[in-house]
Amino acid sequence: MFELFKSEPFRDRQLGEFRRSGKHWKGSLLVPSCGMFRLVLVGSHKAPDPIALELAKELPDRFKSLVPTIQTGMFEHYAPYKEAIDAGEETGGPCPSIANPQAVWPHVTPAHILVEPIQGVPTVEVAFRVAWDEEHTVDFRTGSLSS
Repeated sequence: MFELFKSEPFRDRQLGEFRRSGKHWKGSLLVPSCGMFRLVLVGSHKAPDPIALELAKELPDRFKSLVPTIQTGMFEHYAPYKEAIDAGEETGGPCPSIANPQAVWPHVTPAHILVEPIQGVPTVEVAFRVAWDEEHTVDFRTGSLSS
């Protein structure tokens, strides 16, 4: 019976195939300097939202401009973990030694990219798994990527 309500897969020439799960369309997105992310887009029962699709298409080319903000944010997230290790406190997992924001990249892996409105504003959330906090992902949000 539930098959009647199941959405057909959606195919985009640039981004590939999406399958609907819950309120979102799920696929994948390769960001050349980073790797493969699970891509999650808001949309209707029939297709991903056109604005969400466009923001996802823009992201690989615009990612380089986001790198300084992302790596600084990751380093700021890392600092308390390193301070706890240095103080002899247990952090619950291994903590790499990272000297500066540019050095975070070997210690992170792509998790997901979510594109949906937050308080009515189309928003892109880029999330990473990090070696120093295995229980959580670290995410960064930006509004429309268009200039």
